[in-house]
Amino acid sequence: MLLAGRKALITGAAGNLGRAIAERFAAEGCAVWIADLNGPAAAAAAESLNRRGYRAEAVVMDVTDEESVKQAFAAIDALDILVNNAGRTRGGFVEHVSLQEWNDILNVNLTSVFLCSKYAMPLLSRSEAPAIVSISSINALRVNPGFPAYAAAKRGILALTEQLAIEGAQYRIRANCVSPGWTPSEAKQRERENDAGFNIDRDCYPLGRLGLPEDVANAVLFLASDLSAFVNGVNLPVDGGMTLLATTGLIRPDLRKRWRKGVYKLEAEE
Repeated sequence: MLLAGRKALITGAAGNLGRAIAERFAAEGCAVWIADLNGPAAAAAAESLNRRGYRAEAVVMDVTDEESVKQAFAAIDALDILVNNAGRTRGGFVEHVSLQEWNDILNVNLTSVFLCSKYAMPLLSRSEAPAIVSISSINALRVNPGFPAYAAAKRGILALTEQLAIEGAQYRIRANCVSPGWTPSEAKQRERENDAGFNIDRDCYPLGRLGLPEDVANAVLFLASDLSAFVNGVNLPVDGGMTLLATTGLIRPDLRKRWRKGVYKLEAEE
């Protein structure tokens, strides 16, 4: 039981990825707060865990609103782990993105990490094993056209994590982040098994499959537990090596296929 006796608050925990993290934590003995803007979904997620003998409580929180965040943390008596998971993806080329859309994406993905960490710090400083784990993205490491605000926000999480790691060290608070690739649920992946576009996306991952929410949850568990007791300020990509393809020039499907067959050559005409 890696998290026995500990308490964690997970933002965006009523969603696909957040729920997987909450379930993984609960299975390791952790009491979890399911924090989400969607109150009924948060309550349902908490009830599901409680029915299985775990300890969970729903918290309605707007991670972009300081007063909402402040009130939520004020109602908590003790905290050992904060997982900044809340986020939103929205695309659009720079010239088509409005200032409102830009601000919305930065607020949900980046400002939320600042606000939640700010109000969690006093609680975490009293913990024997405090940790902050934030969810970034492979878009922080290599960008796709059409996601300027999302990429900026997710890369900002990397810098903010390093800042939290340095400032929190005086209280023994470790701060790290995880950068997942695309992680649809297993059921969703089965639904799209015969979709040509889906298979092209899957081919971008060297391990030959897309990630699952459980893959990310396991990485978050590692960074939140004593298994990583001397790990502080790092970013852990959970993408099956996908970002390596981008840096080695193998992001092009035609070159990847030749590489896999052992006939890859980078020639001038390519």
